[in-house]
Amino acid sequence: MSGEKLVYHCSPTTGIQVLEPSVTKYFGKPRQVCLTASLPMALFYGIRHFEYTYGYTREGVIYYMEYFPDALEKLYRGKSASLYRCVRRPDMEETAIPNELVTALPVPVAEEIHVPDLWEALLDQERSGALRIIRWPEVNGENRDWILRAERDTIVENGLLRGDTPFARYMQETYPESWALAAREEQP
Repeated sequence: MSGEKLVYHCSPTTGIQVLEPSVTKYFGKPRQVCLTASLPMALFYGIRHFEYTYGYTREGVIYYMEYFPDALEKLYRGKSASLYRCVRRPDMEETAIPNELVTALPVPVAEEIHVPDLWEALLDQERSGALRIIRWPEVNGENRDWILRAERDTIVENGLLRGDTPFARYMQETYPESWALAAREEQP
């Protein structure tokens, strides 16, 4: 591994020797292995979840924005994961998402690192300056309005009002205002 460029993949699943191409359930991507050159970005995927609320500033700095009070802690605290380091290969294509790489081919794992608490690991990334965390009290009114509408759109586009699924329950419990707005708009 010395001198080779490394990329990351993080998962709640331990003991993976080879990352096999798969289809992500909620994001409509093709069968592929997703990797990243960014450690903070990788850590976000240490949980299986319906949404990942990170982004990049114009300057290319990664940030995490809480979409509800204490979101980072509620989602990541006490959750362990495995961080997989892999050697970057020419078949790994960069996507429109900064630091994201994908390949349709299996990827051997070079090293597995146990992450005992993802929340603590993300806070370490914040302390090191590698990640900016925007906590709920810092989220301004314009962003809160956007979150309300975006989550309403997610509820409507996925037909969540008409089903009792884990995704529907999560959205109803986490975004009650967006849920109520979607329900009001759906009424004849």
